[in-house]
Amino acid sequence: MAHQKKKITKNQHFVPQFFQRFFSYENNEKTIGMFNTQLNLFKSHVPISSQLSSDYFYGRDGELEEWLSKMETDSAPIFREMWEKEKLPIAKGLNHSKMLHFMIILDLRNPIRFGILNNFEQKLLTTKSKISEGNLPTDMIPGLQEQQSDQGKLNSLKSTKELVPDLIELKYKLLKNTTPNPFIISDNPLILYNQFLEKRKWKVCSQRDYGLKGMQFFLPLNDSYMLVVYDHNIYKLGTKKQDIVTIDDKNSIDQLNLLQFLNSETTVNFNHRASKHYIETLYEKSKKYKKANNVSIDVHKMNFTKESDNLSAQMIEMGVSDLNINLTLQKLNFVSKSSAVKLKSINDQYRKNIKFRGHTYAVYTFIPIMKKPQ
Repeated sequence: MAHQKKKITKNQHFVPQFFQRFFSYENNEKTIGMFNTQLNLFKSHVPISSQLSSDYFYGRDGELEEWLSKMETDSAPIFREMWEKEKLPIAKGLNHSKMLHFMIILDLRNPIRFGILNNFEQKLLTTKSKISEGNLPTDMIPGLQEQQSDQGKLNSLKSTKELVPDLIELKYKLLKNTTPNPFIISDNPLILYNQFLEKRKWKVCSQRDYGLKGMQFFLPLNDSYMLVVYDHNIYKLGTKKQDIVTIDDKNSIDQLNLLQFLNSETTVNFNHRASKHYIETLYEKSKKYKKANNVSIDVHKMNFTKESDNLSAQMIEMGVSDLNINLTLQKLNFVSKSSAVKLKSINDQYRKNIKFRGHTYAVYTFIPIMKKPQ
């Protein structure tokens, strides 16, 4: 009997189809509303199968696509229960870990992530250093290229479980939207925000690294529910006893929807409750703000003690633009002790016992430079 060739899915979704179905048109689980920001094009419903996907994005061998598919099948019931039954996973239980793992993968599997790596690579080639008076070293480029390869994607996504312990202490609740304005999603639907570092005007590479104090994750689950994961040492959401926090303030919902536009590449998606007028109004408003995920490279001089006076060094800081809209949400407030948190160094910005620092958006590289003899 001839060996049967494995059928590889060509159209590979980076936002899972099960997740898009939560936002389907009239709950038909087949079509979804779409607005393309590049073309200024609104469509009330298009096939979910054609949305938020790319040909062979996770490779042609099917290995990563198959792995992601299994993870999605495992995660889908956990997220469906949140909005169907208002049921959250038990803290530190298996489903809590699965929930966090899915969110990390949703973030790191996105084309914007791999685009950031590619943009860093291009920018390294064109950025000059005032300190070494020449081009930046290119020894980081092979590593950036490797992460963008099919094997690199597979390795990085399969190792994401190691990041879960860094998020397990964060609190999580559901927002219940009772306004006429529905929650929407985009081609990059997990919002990472940090009101604490935004308020402090603190920026070293990015305000959105997983281990930072004040981290917030906003993930819309359907038109009426949103999962919020946040640093409870900095914020309080609703009352202590509430797992479900009702929001009846339109402005809060509009701000959360605005973040979808600013975090996206080209597309936002929604169900039948989002009118063309509402989506276009949000789009116009989004033009007043900087989009997230634009890369930057800064070079800083490092100072050494006098014994090393023939040596100087440069720190290459690779970062991305953050979401900064001065977010203010109903029932989400700073806890009083957060004002006493001191930020003086890079280490101060991280929560306690964080294993992976600078993993998400920040890269620091120290390059020693021998001074020319006088």
